[in-house]
Amino acid sequence: MKTFILSLLLVFAYATVCADGGLYLFPKGARAAGTGGNGLLAGDIWSAYNNQAGLAFVDKPSAGVYYENRFLVERFGINAGVFTLPALAGTFGMTMAYTGIEDYGETRIGIGYGKRLASKLAMGIQLNYHLQSFASGHPSLYAFTGEVGLIAEPAKNILIGVHVFNPTFSKLNSKYEDPVQVILTAGAGYVTEKLAVSAEVEKKRTGDPIPRFGIEYALFRKIRFRSGVGLNPVTIHFGAGWNTGKFLFDFAFSHHETLGFSPQIGVGYRFR
Repeated sequence: MKTFILSLLLVFAYATVCADGGLYLFPKGARAAGTGGNGLLAGDIWSAYNNQAGLAFVDKPSAGVYYENRFLVERFGINAGVFTLPALAGTFGMTMAYTGIEDYGETRIGIGYGKRLASKLAMGIQLNYHLQSFASGHPSLYAFTGEVGLIAEPAKNILIGVHVFNPTFSKLNSKYEDPVQVILTAGAGYVTEKLAVSAEVEKKRTGDPIPRFGIEYALFRKIRFRSGVGLNPVTIHFGAGWNTGKFLFDFAFSHHETLGFSPQIGVGYRFR
């Protein structure tokens, strides 16, 4: 009976994380995970996954790695990396992520670019290659997707942003031409050196809107504490970050109303 119940939970969890039009590999980084999944307005290296417009605010070559143990099930682990390089009056971001179980693996590789269009307006774009591989002899599937995002500051300390994943309605190269999700995210926030409060709404082409709310507070100069909540489904998030100047350490965990806890950890490094 215990084995049967565990099997049902694994099937349900796998169906939950795979319900994104065949592609579900969307790592956000531990900083965003600690604030309810809000990464739209953050100008850091993980903007290469969340909103490429944020790359415009990364002014040094940087690298980072991220791991998420989704629902505390080892086979649902997500590994991701990012490297950013300022060039051509903007910043490039190179990303690679992987997740997989015994008979299935998914890889995502992307290259993006973010640039300031004005003193208070930034834009970013990205091209991704997605690969799904199967151990059972089933032919691999792939797709190319694009992303575009904007961040603006209409008033002092007030930021607004918008991001679209797959605006070209790309499809997997299967005989059924499986569509890839189109995801629109919009949000706003109040951001200072010590305090950041943000709200986002994510809407997929299929499914109901997903609101998210998050807060980040610098209790000490180098240490920040984070919390957030997501709705539909209900998720609760907590996290912390330590910035030494060169190294960035972020830790977070979230709790899904049905599937339980997911810890996340990220490490970043700024080059001279």
